[in-house]
Amino acid sequence: MLTIIELTPRADGGHGVQSQSHRKECWLEGWIEVPEALVQTVWDCGGYCELTVEEGVLTAVTPAQRPAGPEQEPTELEQLRADVDYLAAMGGVDL
Repeated sequence: MLTIIELTPRADGGHGVQSQSHRKECWLEGWIEVPEALVQTVWDCGGYCELTVEEGVLTAVTPAQRPAGPEQEPTELEQLRADVDYLAAMGGVDL
């Protein structure tokens, strides 16, 4: 599986990360192949990192702090649906 990361960070500081099993080389302009040794680090940080590129090759990834996202409470309908799904699962009922 080949993983690539966007060279230029987005406005929030994160880099886009993509992976495709059938690819053998980078398929997007402005992106770079992630060496196998760095793949887990890239996915763990969700693309929020500093990239070190030497002679066109990604050589290091330094994880950065992810921006805090807004806290969102579920809507009344979402909570009701979650409760119904839970009760159905506990009762062995397929919905």
